[in-house]
Parts: sequence; C-alpha cells; structure tokens
Amino acid sequence: MVVGRQYQNEQRIVSAGASAVAVPRELVNLPMNPATPGRERQVEAAVVGGALVFRLMERETDVPASDRDGRDAEGTLLASSPFAYDVLSAGYEMAEEERLSAALERYADRSEDRADPADGETVAEVEEILEVKLLPHADRLRTKAEVAEFLEGRLERSALIARSIERQCSREDCGERLTERHELKLTIGEP
Repeated sequence: MVVGRQYQNEQRIVSAGASAVAVPRELVNLPMNPATPGRERQVEAAVVGGALVFRLMERETDVPASDRDGRDAEGTLLASSPFAYDVLSAGYEMAEEERLSAALERYADRSEDRADPADGETVAEVEEILEVKLLPHADRLRTKAEVAEFLEGRLERSALIARSIERQCSREDCGERLTERHELKLTIGEP
C-alpha cells in the first residue's frame, strides 16, 4: 500500500506538468507453477481515473516480440482492487492452488490401486504437502479426515485443495494476552 501510494503521488506530480499516460508500476512477482514455464504473475499499481488500483496481471514470457499484439504485451488482468491485500491474497490462492494440484496429482487415483489407500504413511505424506502442522488443532483433525476421504476416492482433489486453502487463509495467530489491573480498595472503619 505504501509503495502504491508513493507511485500515485509521483504520477500526480508528473501529470501536473504534462498529459502523459501513466505506466503501471510492477510491485511484486508471485510464484508460478514450475510445470508451466513461460508465464509470470505479478502485482502492479496503476492510477485509473485518479484512483490507485492494485492489479494482478499474468503475462506470457516466452512469446517472441514479433508475435505479440498490444493486448498480449499488456497481459491478462486476473484481479483488481483498491486494496493491495485483496490482490495479494488472490495471487497467493492461485499459486497455492497450482502447487497443491500438481503435488496431489499422483494421489488422486490411488483408491483403485490399493486395498487401504488411506494408510498412515500416505496420509502423512499428503498432510506434509498440505502443511497441516501450521494449522490449529481442530483444523488439523478436519484436514486429516478430508485427506482420508480424498485418498479413498470420496472427496475430489479440487474440493480438498479449496478447503485447505480456505483454512490456510483463515487461520488466526495463536497468541497470549497479558493484562495488568491496578486496584485500590478503600475500607472505612477497618484497620
């Protein structure tokens, strides 16, 4: 947000002197699935109608310059918001969905191959992929049950991924609060 506001202020100063078109500023490159090289996803700040807008853009990087048209050079708009958190969150969710989809692909059809597809070792492997240890205890139990359902073929991979991402994004930091109260007690007639 701070860098975006700096960009917006710079554009106000520049546009006061001339009528130039503001070029969006790239703020963050987001991780991409290594299985799909040639693409990049980034968050950029742009000034649209005088207002600061954060955009999640995806561009093809392996297309030769002669084959690109103006739209491809600009990229594809995936999300936009006046708040950087919303766009970063959307980008994180997309990257995490791609990562989990690729990592869980080999477990998707195991229920037909094995007598006990949800054995302890396989469940532990999938839990490691889903980073279950970072979740609160109640969410760990829910995820473990869903992993067993997934391995047994009763839960789709996309549903497991969606629920896992939802838990990761909604997790609250566990903390401890210490408060101190000072009291004064007045007694009348007692020593």
